[in-house]
Amino acid sequence: MISHSGAKINADRKLLPVCGELFCGIVHKNGLGFRRGQGKMGFGIALAGGGIRGAAHVGVLRALEEAGLHPRSVAGTSAGGIIAGFYAAGVTPDEMAVMVQDAAKNGASFADPDIFGIFSIIPDLIAHRSSICPGLLKGDRMERYFAEQTGKISMHGLTMRTVIPAVDLGTGLTVAFTNSLFGLHPVEEVKWTTQALVSEAMRATSALPVAFQPKCLDGMCLVDGGAADVLPVDLLLAAGEPNVLAVDVSEDYKMPKHFGVLDVASHSLSIMETRLRQCVTHGEKFLLTPELPETSGVLNLSQMEECMEAGYRSTKKVLPLIRKVLDM
Repeated sequence: MISHSGAKINADRKLLPVCGELFCGIVHKNGLGFRRGQGKMGFGIALAGGGIRGAAHVGVLRALEEAGLHPRSVAGTSAGGIIAGFYAAGVTPDEMAVMVQDAAKNGASFADPDIFGIFSIIPDLIAHRSSICPGLLKGDRMERYFAEQTGKISMHGLTMRTVIPAVDLGTGLTVAFTNSLFGLHPVEEVKWTTQALVSEAMRATSALPVAFQPKCLDGMCLVDGGAADVLPVDLLLAAGEPNVLAVDVSEDYKMPKHFGVLDVASHSLSIMETRLRQCVTHGEKFLLTPELPETSGVLNLSQMEECMEAGYRSTKKVLPLIRKVLDM
């Protein structure tokens, strides 16, 4: 489904923090970095949240790069924020494809349940005490993996315009992590910041309430960015990118017949995100909605490779139209 407004992973990445700090001041007059797409027109890409369906974004990026279309800026929420963080830090789509294949087989190894907190929930409820378990999974293992694969680079060390939003439970504001405050346009209820590691921003934007504990950072209690902006086209526009290709993997999710607490949490957020998206005019030049497997629940790791391939196929089909709309 498409629409448009008009017609050696770790070793090489150790140098990224140094290189990023040296060149983070080299930006376009609109605040965009020079690192990838440098064509006559140029474009940015906004990646929606959607759990494991976010693997489709890897397929989209692979198809685009094979066609010589390299985004010069990137924004992503939740699963899209994870892919955006990897991409901005220099992880190639091919390298991400290997990560997806590994996660499909061994993704459960990233689970780090808060055993003490989980077992304290029932006694706390019975005793009418506030539960000390803010989420079933701590998220620490996942964040360490993000840090390893991004070379522990900071947001302000990135050379590509990047936006990764999360939501601060304390203030209700969207906290938009970005690589530079230069050239930003103010957005209501949005706080811009460069003060985080890329891995911290990735962890924050993907902190699905109940499933993962919030990311605590600089006095903020951060959860999944999809709670306020599942498809951050508006934020990428506000960051100075006029030509945005949006990829939405958040539609048509069906609740599985057999479900647990994580499915309830993720499905509830998915419904809220859909309602929010219907109320917002994003302003993208082209919207790509990959045809994903019908049964792909947001936490069904076994379908990650299938979702990735679906993203690749869907993008290949519409490449001529993407070129035409983006004047590439």
